[in-house]
Amino acid sequence: MCDWRDIYRHPSNDIHSFTHNLSETLHYLSNSKLPFFICGDININLLQQDTVLSVSNYVNTYNSYNCLELITKPSRITTTSSTLIDHIYTNLPARKLTPRILLNDLSDHLPVFVLIKLKISNKWKLKSCNKHDYSNFNAENFVTKVQEALDNLPINQSNPCETLDWGILLLEQCLNEQAPIKKLPKAKQKLSHKLLVTPSMSSQIH
Repeated sequence: MCDWRDIYRHPSNDIHSFTHNLSETLHYLSNSKLPFFICGDININLLQQDTVLSVSNYVNTYNSYNCLELITKPSRITTTSSTLIDHIYTNLPARKLTPRILLNDLSDHLPVFVLIKLKISNKWKLKSCNKHDYSNFNAENFVTKVQEALDNLPINQSNPCETLDWGILLLEQCLNEQAPIKKLPKAKQKLSHKLLVTPSMSSQIH
């Protein structure tokens, strides 16, 4: 089991406050005794850690919990600057990890990711693979069902997260009604487990 946290920090957000909140998250994750990753578009340029105090404090916060930053090259490159603002931190040892940057202009940020070496026992190997069956899916019926469900959505003014959870549950129920989950044939199961990387994609990975 691994805990994976995805974070976005707006450029105008105070770095000191962000680092303080991050420290509380790291304390919780550290006490859980689980491997964890924290990644995202943080908008803190790690290339400035030796010159900007707030960036140095941010990095030291991770270091105090024995976390490793996997991305060490610029992740956003323009005609006038190059910055390392997309981070992947983890408490796993480096020998199990292979960080990569995809050189592709999908956005103004280069996609970053990490390959993880895992040993999966037979106990945890995937026995089967299920997928929604859209063969009889009717978009109009689905939209109608969703509208009816949202009209009856219980609203908790004091706990919006509970309302959101209910909304997600109702959407899942509507989808399952219109596109029931079915077990894939063995041939398609094998295909779904393959890592689909085209030669052109492979050439862009660094």
